[in-house]
Amino acid sequence: MQPAFPIVLATPRSLANRRWSPSATLAAAGLVMASVCACTGNRTISPAGGPEKADANRQTLTLVQISHLDQKVFDNSLAQLHEDVTQPGPAAADQETLTAIAAKLRQTDEAVPAYWPSVLSFLQFASSRLARKAPPPHQEPRVLSDILSVGIMRGIREDGRTILFDVGSLGNGEFTNCRVIFTQNPVQMQNVIFRNCAFEFPSTDTPSSYLKKVARIFLSSDLGSVSIPTL
Repeated sequence: MQPAFPIVLATPRSLANRRWSPSATLAAAGLVMASVCACTGNRTISPAGGPEKADANRQTLTLVQISHLDQKVFDNSLAQLHEDVTQPGPAAADQETLTAIAAKLRQTDEAVPAYWPSVLSFLQFASSRLARKAPPPHQEPRVLSDILSVGIMRGIREDGRTILFDVGSLGNGEFTNCRVIFTQNPVQMQNVIFRNCAFEFPSTDTPSSYLKKVARIFLSSDLGSVSIPTL
């Protein structure tokens, strides 16, 4: 049976030589775009190896998952740990998870890349989660050197305050439900106790030897009660 109208096959030469009206040109372009979208599943085409491919290959780990990694894999996941504890918004972590991560950090070689930034940010995160009654961040602090300048003879007792440890020599100090801000500057301490305190540390890749000593003491504690006989 012959078709009512003849079928004309368009060859590339005939298409190139044909004069298209503006409306026909727009219609043809629409058909081409529809075909491309159908072939790509309506996905945006990105260059090979672009951000979409990198995001697809990256595995995001939660703190609970990080706490269960074996030591070698954990050591290679410090960048992920640092990102988890510094990201905006609360990350889910109970005391068991925080204790497990602290134990793994104690076993990690301190020469591993990103070790110290991860340790300092973790201690700040963990102590803030555990010290529910400590003041919130960004409050005006009392400065330790100013407190010591008045000549305290029987030590310091602070409760519910934000304290900046700038410089000085502190003996017989007791801090409860406080937010304690450390700097790179050393503070000599003897018989100092922190109970349910949140700690803040400077963001640095190269902490001072003083900050490293403080971090080692805190990692070896449960953070709920930290006792420093001498430092």
